[in-house]
Order: sequence, then structure tokens, then C-alpha cells
Amino acid sequence: MKIKALGLALILGLGLSGCTGMSSTVDGKTHIFTGGQSCPALLEMDRGQTLEVILDENPSTGYVWTVAENLKLFKTEEIYEADQAKSEVPTIGKGGQKIYRFTATQAGEELLHLKHVRAWENAPVDEWQCRVRIS
Repeated sequence: MKIKALGLALILGLGLSGCTGMSSTVDGKTHIFTGGQSCPALLEMDRGQTLEVILDENPSTGYVWTVAENLKLFKTEEIYEADQAKSEVPTIGKGGQKIYRFTATQAGEELLHLKHVRAWENAPVDEWQCRVRIS
């Protein structure tokens, strides 16, 4: 009976910790943020760690996520995954997700700034920012 209660407490604790808005780490090396999650005031990372940001995107609208400034302390990888099975015929207007992977390469402090904007417009409709200190 004690084992079941301990297991339930652990599951509830893990479930509630997901509501804090903090990133989760998959392997102790990767911080993951999804669309609505904000970054803490200052995220501490070590060289070699990765920060992954997953954002909804529909390029057919003209709005795409872009990195606002060139980054000096990170290696950046950008992936777009459509919301459809590989066997489906591509559907015009169907969205997906933009995934950014930022791997810390040098010590220092830098602002990760992503903008959801049309290429021909100046004002973004959404932004995501994270100040990171790498040691």
C-alpha cells in the first residue's frame, strides 16, 4: 500500500512541476520550451548543452519564425515538421511546427530572440526571448 501511495505522490508531483513554465530536460543536457512557455529571467547552461524551442508555424500565411539576431555563442539548427503523416498528400494551408535547437558552444551571455513575422513586414505578431548564460 505504501508503494502505491509513493508512486501516486511521485506522479502528482511530476504533473504539477510541468505547470511551472520552466523548461524540461530530457537527458540532463537538453532544455525544451514549447510555444506558450516563457524562459526564466536568466537560463544557466553549460557548453555542449542544447536548448530546444518548439513553435507552431504555418508558412502558407507568410508568417514564419526567424532568429532576430546572429548568434555568436550557439550553433543553431532549424527544422520544420508539417502536421501530416508521411503517407498523406501535402495539403496547402496546413501548418506544422518550427523547431530550433541551440547548442551552446562558447562561454558568455547572449539573448535568444525569435520573431514570428512576415518577411515584408517589420512588426512581429509574436516573439520568444531567452537570456542565456553559458559557462
